[in-house]
Amino acid sequence: MDDAQALELIDAHLDDQDITLEQAESLKVWLRENPEHADRAFHRLFLHAFLRQRLQYSALPAPTGLVLAEQSHNSALAPQLDFISDDASLDLNVKKNSRPQWPVWLLSGVICLIVAASWLAFRVVTSPGVAAPQLCVYEGFDYPATEPPPFLGDGSKWPTTGGLQGLAGGSGWAEPWQETAPKVSVLVADTAANAWRASDMRKFGPLGYADSQGRVLQSSGIQMRTAAGPVSTTRRRVNVTSFPALMTDEQGVGRDGAILWLSMLAQSFDGRGLGSFAFLQLGSEVAGFRLGKLASVPSGNWSASGVFEGTEANFRWSDVPSGEAVFLVARITFRPGAEEVDVWIDPSLEAEPSVKETSLHLSLPDFRFQELSVSSRYTTDFDEIRLGATFRDVAPIR
Repeated sequence: MDDAQALELIDAHLDDQDITLEQAESLKVWLRENPEHADRAFHRLFLHAFLRQRLQYSALPAPTGLVLAEQSHNSALAPQLDFISDDASLDLNVKKNSRPQWPVWLLSGVICLIVAASWLAFRVVTSPGVAAPQLCVYEGFDYPATEPPPFLGDGSKWPTTGGLQGLAGGSGWAEPWQETAPKVSVLVADTAANAWRASDMRKFGPLGYADSQGRVLQSSGIQMRTAAGPVSTTRRRVNVTSFPALMTDEQGVGRDGAILWLSMLAQSFDGRGLGSFAFLQLGSEVAGFRLGKLASVPSGNWSASGVFEGTEANFRWSDVPSGEAVFLVARITFRPGAEEVDVWIDPSLEAEPSVKETSLHLSLPDFRFQELSVSSRYTTDFDEIRLGATFRDVAPIR
């Protein structure tokens, strides 16, 4: 059933015309296909009822009462709630002479309530990330600082052992960090004293964020610094059970209908592009999501992309150089088929940012994830990595 047919059926019912059981069932399916359908139906019913009431109110008898059959449940948001009730007194009846002869405005009002409840139930069931606020994964890199390469060093002097190997702080993880590339990441406390070169943009202070109204993001002092030269890849498996159950399935995190929020602080050595990269990745090389400094973006600006068969797919880039310290926030909406991602750079911490303020929007290949990794071939700092069910989970204020 298309949108026009569905709205015509709603109008027909409100105009006291017969609707078959097959049409009623098709209308129920249409309502459940998309939350926007319930929105449109509710607005249609409300407007129709209002106009009918204004036109007919003076000619309608006052209702003497409305008796509904008792239900086995008393909640409008019961999991089995249907737009079309099993109760005969709320059904879209096939035979006109079997329909209770209520005033039209009252019948329309009852249907409005049912649609509103159905809309709310749809939101609760299909948006578990919104329904269950929860910080699922956190890493603030609150470990002892490690020895970085000497000032004016080059890639050949970057550490090849140690790094974050075996460190197990934070929360929501299934195992410690693992270093899996020729170089390793290091942990830096004093960014001014540990500038890699004189032109290092990170020497002016540690990562942190305050919005334009002075609200300050909760953060600690130690930050992760990825390797220069060849490659460092630092990875860690998440604890899938730390996520709300409706956000996961047997393949990991990312069940269809889930909404996941991700945030982190980041700053690169400078804004150079030309194949340089340093990014956080969810998922695998087969399918996943990357956020950071991407090799596919020649400008070297902060970017995002999908991953498909080892290739950065459908990438988008901002106008903010990666040499600038930023607070990156991403919202991933997991859908049947392609996933949708919105990315904000330095949003206000007051409340969830609006879609109008989105810095980047892109589609991703369908994926699930059980692991988070940070990969680099251009030294970049990351801190305050959070995964959660709501914006506030990943953007706590000090």
